Order: sequence, then structure tokens, then C-alpha cells
Amino acid sequence: MRLQEIMSTRVATVESTEAASAAWSRMRKNRIRHLVVTDHGALAGMISERDLGGRLGDETRRGRTVGDLMSPRVVTAEPTMMLRKAANLMSGRVIGSLPVMDDGQLVGIVTATDVLDALGSGSTRPQRRPEPRALRMTESRRRAAQKPAVARRVSGSRTGRARNRKPDSSEQSPFPGWIPKTAKRQPAVEGSQIAAHIRAREGDLGPDDRAYIRRKLGRTLGKFSDSIERVSVRTEDVNGPRGGVDRVCRIKVVLSGMPSIVFESRDAALHAAVDGALTGVERSVRRAIQRRRMKPIRRAA
Repeated sequence: MRLQEIMSTRVATVESTEAASAAWSRMRKNRIRHLVVTDHGALAGMISERDLGGRLGDETRRGRTVGDLMSPRVVTAEPTMMLRKAANLMSGRVIGSLPVMDDGQLVGIVTATDVLDALGSGSTRPQRRPEPRALRMTESRRRAAQKPAVARRVSGSRTGRARNRKPDSSEQSPFPGWIPKTAKRQPAVEGSQIAAHIRAREGDLGPDDRAYIRRKLGRTLGKFSDSIERVSVRTEDVNGPRGGVDRVCRIKVVLSGMPSIVFESRDAALHAAVDGALTGVERSVRRAIQRRRMKPIRRAA
């Protein structure tokens, strides 16, 4: 798949001489995170939600123009660039969008969300019907499932003691799939206010699998809820004709005022792939937040 198949041809632009607050208003109105900056019609840079300071960036935008805050070093792509190459380019440069140029002319734009969606739905391998869960279980798990569950309490010993899982705290509560608009207007302070969009082919995920993913999201990322706007999870069965590793989980975390983070994990078991992707995402989110806290504050001239 090439970029010309997924790029958006309606590109939102802003002149470098416009006020930064005007650029921020345009982003909020159009619900976008990036604007292409032009200077008399020519490509001059890119400006993102992060460059403008995000929701709490009134001081950053006050009295400044787009040219003061934009990134002048623009990484561009061609319409014929392959999707995987564009994904690697965006990941390596830590950027959230790519302006698409054709013979020196701006013809479109591709965002990290576009790439993630295309990677998740663009598999050319033949689909197969999901096997019953009992057939996908390992031999050891199958034997354990056949044994009757026995809860014993042995005096003076921890062996065989029945365990009751403690209820999740507010910071570790499962991420919902939908939140009301009134809650979205409030700053996110706990995991229950972060929407998690789980996408999969029909029949690929059961209710228990979705509940597991939401619970793990809350436990892993709930502590960062004040910096997270939303989370997207995509699972896919990509088993090839030779067999082997066939479950893929991609997790995208949209951070407030920082670049989005995307991490992918593959494993033969769905839950193992989810756990691997969550481990990588948690590490990347923690690192991004630490970098932001250590970044010196820029004083207005």
C-alpha cells in the first residue's frame, strides 16, 4: 500500500505570520493536531498541538506568531512511498505527520493515525475463521481447565489459600469504550475518563478479551491519565501459510502536548501480544513525560 491511497488531500494550512492563538483555534475547530505552515504559498514548516503548548499553552501562544513556534525542518514524503517505509520514517524521527509532495507541490498529508489504521486493516494475507478458544489453548492450560477448581484454607500455611482480587483503585480502573461529552470537557484525572477504542475483525475478540484489554490498560496507563487524551488498540490475526507467530497488537496513545506513541507486539497468544505492547507503551509514555518535565521553560522575548 502506498501513501497516495490513504493520504488526505484536504490539507489545512496556516500562514507563518498568523497569530499562534489563531492556529490553535483552527486546530480545535477542525479537530486536527497538525497544520502545514506556508509562506506566500510555499511550504515553510509544520506546527503541531505540542508546538502550541496544548490545552494549557495560553502563555506559550500569547503574543507569538506561527513562525515563532513552528518546526522549520519539515520531513516530507512522496505519494508513491510505501506505507511501511512511512511508518518507520515517522517512528524514527518522532513526528506525527508527513506532508506529501509531488513535483514540489503539496498534494496531501498523512498522520500517524492514518498509518496505524492502514497497517491494521491492510493485511493481504488470507483470512481464516477463528478457532474455538479450547483449540487455541496450550496442552498445560487445557489440563488445568479440566481440573475442578478447589479453594482450600490451610491453618498456619499460605499453601492453597483462596485469594480474592482487590478492587481496582480509581487510577487503575478499566478504560471505558465511550465517555459522555460532559466528562470530555473536564481535565482527565483518572483512568475512567480516558476512552479506549478497541478495533478488531468481527469474531476475533470476545467480551472476555475486550474486558481483559480494558482492565490491563487501566492498570498499566491509569497512573499517566493526566497526560493521556485517548488510547486506540488494534488486534489482528496475521497467521501466514507457514504458521508461527500470528497475533499482533498495536497500541496508540495520544498524549497531551506531546507526540503520539505507537507500539506493536507479536505473539502466538493474544493476551501475550497485548501484554507485550502494553509493556512497550508504558515505557515510552513514562520516558516522554520525564523528558517533558526536564525540558527547560522557554521565556517569551
